[in-house]
Amino acid sequence: MNNPQPSERYTLRSDGALDVVRIWHTIQGEGPHAGKPAVFVRLAGCNLACPFCDTDYTTGRSFYNPSNLQDSVEYNAFRETRLVVITGGEPFRQNLGPFLRLLRLSGFHAQVETNGAYPKFMEDEQQDWSLLPTIVCSPKLPHINASLVPHITALKYVLEAGKVDGEDGLPTNTLGEKWPPGRPEWEDFKGEVYVQPVDHSLDENLTTTQRLKQNEANVKAAVDSCLKFGYRLCLQVHKLVGLD
Repeated sequence: MNNPQPSERYTLRSDGALDVVRIWHTIQGEGPHAGKPAVFVRLAGCNLACPFCDTDYTTGRSFYNPSNLQDSVEYNAFRETRLVVITGGEPFRQNLGPFLRLLRLSGFHAQVETNGAYPKFMEDEQQDWSLLPTIVCSPKLPHINASLVPHITALKYVLEAGKVDGEDGLPTNTLGEKWPPGRPEWEDFKGEVYVQPVDHSLDENLTTTQRLKQNEANVKAAVDSCLKFGYRLCLQVHKLVGLD
């Protein structure tokens, strides 16, 4: 697969305005809150350009100030939906602090999905990690930012058949780089570890038959890893039921 979207650095606006691609109501399909109704806020831009990424995080982007974004969340949420998933792109590329405070004051529970490269969600003296009770990190680089590690709720790895480490059942490499032996930054991690098979459904370099076979092999690799190492299987429930 080929990801034509460019990599982008920090965009830390002091007013807390966020560069947003899309806001919608759906079912959270992955991680600790899988199966729960949620309002998703997809932020624009990512510091990486992973070739296997199947997400459009650049089209139709526009800036929202925190209060307008909060209004959009309220508009998209049904009465019982109190989960807001902030995804991307890479959310920690932007200043999430003001928006997260508004979510907490409004009774929402926030989950942020990150690739683990950046240390914090805002650059000011009021930084408060308690704003983020759920941080799901899907590592895309050999090292997770050290200051982020203690605050991660769950780790999620995407597995591809033939590229699984026999010692720990996790990916052997990503973005062309090998993982360090023993993954030292999180050897004492106490949260859940999820493994998710790579989805080749949109890979234009493969035929339909090849995509099916590769996806079957990837699912088997993820299942085998869970059975051997005790990880939790993650199958992207939203895709299985035809939701974004």
